[in-house]
Amino acid sequence: MRIMRIIVVATLLILPVGCHTPPNIDKVAADTKAQFQRQVSQEYADRHATVQKVSVVQTAGPKYEGEATVVAYNSTFTVPLMVTSDGNTTLVTADGQKLAAGFELALQNDLAILTGKYSDYIVSPAMFDLMPASLKAAKADFVARLGVVFPIDSDGRYYFGTGCAPHECGTNEAAWAIDKMTGKGTAVIMKYIPDRPGMASHENFQLYGTTTDNLPPPLAAWADQQGMTETNVVPDTPAYQSPQK
Repeated sequence: MRIMRIIVVATLLILPVGCHTPPNIDKVAADTKAQFQRQVSQEYADRHATVQKVSVVQTAGPKYEGEATVVAYNSTFTVPLMVTSDGNTTLVTADGQKLAAGFELALQNDLAILTGKYSDYIVSPAMFDLMPASLKAAKADFVARLGVVFPIDSDGRYYFGTGCAPHECGTNEAAWAIDKMTGKGTAVIMKYIPDRPGMASHENFQLYGTTTDNLPPPLAAWADQQGMTETNVVPDTPAYQSPQK
């Protein structure tokens, strides 16, 4: 009886190891999707990309190969993934070149719609989402200066548009540019300031998403032609930062 008890105990100790169950494939796919979404949101925060779905196939041991479907700039593309998962911890590695190429192609397809449009098309929801948050807060002023519009120009690396308020061209105008490579939008609002006590009337130039040193070339040329100088430019409002403790 003593020998049998020893055998039983030994058997009980061995069984859990021998019956180890591999991670459920659906759970690995779900964990991979969540992990990859975090990576994309962190590394490509300005692309507003969504990982739509992920499929994975186990290759050997804790190793998996998979594919992620990404939605960005109103387009969909796929990216190969390499995954390691033990059911608790999931590590995801994406093909960086294909991810970057997917974003670039999606952006080009999205921006191509600007060809042949007029400059007020920038305020359509999909396009305006590419503009800086500070301009979105001043959307009413921007839209008011796109009452008279002109065809959008494709100037080298940039799409470029200008406009003015009706009957106020030369005093209340706006211009914008979008970088074809990055999708980053910038803008300048030219605002007429009437006479005030001790100050003659003049125009101010409010920058959005850029600085005077980093204005895209077509936007810089427009601003210079309209009379922007160091004395009448208003820098972009920086994003709020909590006070340091």
